[in-house]
Amino acid sequence: MAAARVPLSLYVHWPYCSFLCKFCAFSKARVPSQGVDHERITNALIKELRTSLAPHKDKELRSIYFGGGTPSLSLPRNIGRIIDEANKLVPLTVDAEVTLESNPTLAEVAKMRDFKQAGVNRYSIGIQTLDDESLRKMGRLHTGAEGLAAVDRAKTLFPGRVTFDMIFGFESQTLRQWQSELETALDHADRHISIYQLTVEPGTPLFRDQRAQRVVLPSDDVQAQMYEMTVDMCRARGFRHYEVSSYASHSSAESMHNKGYWRGQQWVGIGPSAHSRFTDPVSDRRVSSVRIPDTRRWVQQCESVGHGTGKELVVGDAEAKQEAVVFGLRMLDGISDQCFMGISGGQPLKSYLCMDRVQYYIDEGHLLWHAPTACLAPTERGLQ
Repeated sequence: MAAARVPLSLYVHWPYCSFLCKFCAFSKARVPSQGVDHERITNALIKELRTSLAPHKDKELRSIYFGGGTPSLSLPRNIGRIIDEANKLVPLTVDAEVTLESNPTLAEVAKMRDFKQAGVNRYSIGIQTLDDESLRKMGRLHTGAEGLAAVDRAKTLFPGRVTFDMIFGFESQTLRQWQSELETALDHADRHISIYQLTVEPGTPLFRDQRAQRVVLPSDDVQAQMYEMTVDMCRARGFRHYEVSSYASHSSAESMHNKGYWRGQQWVGIGPSAHSRFTDPVSDRRVSSVRIPDTRRWVQQCESVGHGTGKELVVGDAEAKQEAVVFGLRMLDGISDQCFMGISGGQPLKSYLCMDRVQYYIDEGHLLWHAPTACLAPTERGLQ
């Protein structure tokens, strides 16, 4: 019997946005005044793809994630080119998950069917809020009604494989307002929804507005109540809180790609600012790399040397083990001994942990230890 192939994920970063949200700290750039050179950036992505996946031909692709930026601004035929090229280099599994992030503007909604034909099988929509005034203040171009219409449209094309993002904690938002928004959102949800607390990141316009007291956000106590309400309301609708910010009504709807990150599996990232974490097939050492964040410089380097890597580091054993526990505890299922040993080189999880400290958090109601499988997991209280 042939040995099982090692799972690998692919992240593709599309850097351009039609608008720049006030709260967003991700690497992105406004669409140039002369428009996007779609062929040039796609050719650069494919060059980097070929260079980056060449050492991993003995693995199998479990997921591809098109993020950004706003990848739904790209051309569906070019998304298809990237998927097809990736499959030639490292075979996609039969059940591979291929996700594309989108905004619910009318132009992007009109392209959904073409993205499906290109090979996308999971659709993620950035709604953020249903309140039109909050959307306007944060620089979004769609309305709440357009966001819900985009979800309903996506469900007809990607049944059971649609997710969307919601954020609570916007300026002047009350507990009652969030309750009403979330009820409406859950009425339209498919089988997955991601819900985040608004985070004020240094360097963003929102950060500057808050420091200048031009924006007053709900208090920490109110936002904590919003979080607890979110968990309770999602549970009542049959959505399991399987990760800090993620809810699914069935295990098959959980994000395969994101769970790969949280379980310490290997991934390759291409595109400006994209990160990678993989085991180098030659040295057998775990490597972390990041691409050049500036889109123009990244394209030029891809064209000249075949990739836009800005920095590459070896991940030490201690860092890899620590990451495995920290990211594993983002999930309600936690981290198993089997998963940890695959990263630690065979060291059992129990021998790595300070079990006296673990017991303290068990007694406090934050952690669980499943002895039969040697699995460490958070309780719902611990996840919060």
